[in-house]
Amino acid sequence: MTGLPVAGAFMGGAQRIDDTGGRRGIPMEAVAPPDGNAFNASIARTAIATTRKLIEMPSTGNVHAVALGGVSDGRERSTTGSSMIMPNPLDSARPTMSLRPNYSRLLTATALLPLLGACVSSVDTDDLSTSGTGGPAGGTSSADTSSASSTSGSGTGGAGTGTSGPATSGSGVGGSDPAGGTGGGGTGGSTPGGDAVLTGVETPGEDCSVPSMPAFADLKAYDKLHDPFTMMDGTKVTTRAQWVCRHREISEMIQHYETGPKEIKEATVAGSMAGNKLTINVSGGAQDVSFTVDISLPSTGTAPYPALIGLSGGSLNNDRLKQMGVAIINYNHNGVQPEGNRSQGIFSKFHGNAESGALIAWAWGASRIIDALESTPDAKIDPTRLAVTGCSRNGKGALMIGAMDSRIALTIPQESGSGGVAAWRVSEVDNMGRTGSSGVQNLSRTYGEQQWFSKAIEPFGNAVTKLPLDHHQLVGMVAPRGLLILGNLNYEWLSTNNADQAGGAARLIYEALGVKQNIGYVDSGHNHCGTDYKNGEQEAIEAFVKKFLLEDAGASTDVWKPKNELDKAKWVEWTAPTLP
Repeated sequence: MTGLPVAGAFMGGAQRIDDTGGRRGIPMEAVAPPDGNAFNASIARTAIATTRKLIEMPSTGNVHAVALGGVSDGRERSTTGSSMIMPNPLDSARPTMSLRPNYSRLLTATALLPLLGACVSSVDTDDLSTSGTGGPAGGTSSADTSSASSTSGSGTGGAGTGTSGPATSGSGVGGSDPAGGTGGGGTGGSTPGGDAVLTGVETPGEDCSVPSMPAFADLKAYDKLHDPFTMMDGTKVTTRAQWVCRHREISEMIQHYETGPKEIKEATVAGSMAGNKLTINVSGGAQDVSFTVDISLPSTGTAPYPALIGLSGGSLNNDRLKQMGVAIINYNHNGVQPEGNRSQGIFSKFHGNAESGALIAWAWGASRIIDALESTPDAKIDPTRLAVTGCSRNGKGALMIGAMDSRIALTIPQESGSGGVAAWRVSEVDNMGRTGSSGVQNLSRTYGEQQWFSKAIEPFGNAVTKLPLDHHQLVGMVAPRGLLILGNLNYEWLSTNNADQAGGAARLIYEALGVKQNIGYVDSGHNHCGTDYKNGEQEAIEAFVKKFLLEDAGASTDVWKPKNELDKAKWVEWTAPTLP
């Protein structure tokens, strides 16, 4: 293996960046090992992951740059040629921070492929073929990055203020950073549910134009579940590329009409480990903030380990998961934002804004945990093999996290009710004629119970059918990644039919993407948030964990056992396409 090709030879002029207070890197030529084929597979994986990310890594030392025309260094700048810092893949001990820049408009797959090809030219590619999903530049891949002190670059502009970026929402929420987002297409691997444009980044479709959101008064009532395959302008989705943009539209609609924006100010994240605690330091906002999570490592397996992020630890059998080789990350999400007060917690401090509800704030916090994991190898966690779970109100949060960050490999919402998996419209019908404490949790009751959502959703409490989306679309945002929905027939308040219908409609999205087996559903009667399952839930949990966290391609996730199947005649007027 000789040195990597100089990107400036095919991408334009060179410009050296040296404005970070010192960064450590190596010349591109220095990536080549002294003995050619002696470059072992472990280091190769690191080099590939680093090249895919194309992210600058703050640390100490000198900067060596290679010209990459138009590559952003995380700040807006006007330049015809910028430089890419190629961090030393052998230097895993250096502290790093996430700058979370956006790349998709500025870096193409054409530029990526020669770099990646040079990296693997003398390595046994069979050894690498099953370790990565590819994934867009600026995000993570399933390649083993444990030996690299890699910067986390989720590549998102998040839900911006609506005042910047191409075709931003005129409603004041849901814009995108003009630097772009998800980047090149990656090379792909065999991780289940892998998709080069829908996984590996926090927010797919950063380059997609999102129309302005209609005002409440302009919305039309519609009493069925909306067609997820029709864009806001009426265009039918017939390709995967269109679905990526539709995915982005749905995300922006949820943030506009329901939750409030996930991101107002872009974050710089640094992580550090002390004992079993990971500290996440977040800067760049109205105030710098920090929080910690506890990490409990398994007694089996090999680091870096897959991990389950549990809201308040989750409600699954964590001991059994640790026996399977899965670490447990205890996420104290109420410290990010308490469910009863939008103005409290570090989310509102960082953003200087108290409009967003708790669910989207929890999603923001979880994304910053992932950023920190990506840049903190001492945590011994593989950030490409992460799951999230929670039960009841935490189940609502788990679904929101899984839908709003496409780096999550597996989402397990348990008994999430309305505001979670359940469809608002179905909840409203199921609750007709019920008063007081009887009935099910519908939209108005959900809004009144806690400040899980922003005030924007309040007008829909008495006009649910005017809401221009429903939660089968939120659930469908998790596709093609792993999703296991767990219900409870004994808990009327959270209902089951409303989630059965939304889950069934979301399954059509998975089917359209050719991964119907990646979504599972189990209903049974048991204690609320208990593990006294009655319908094979534990077996289903273990199957999904094996497939999506332990990368066992032989694990069967063909699990579909809701109490009620989707009533298409009542709720669906659309047909799912096959998306090539």
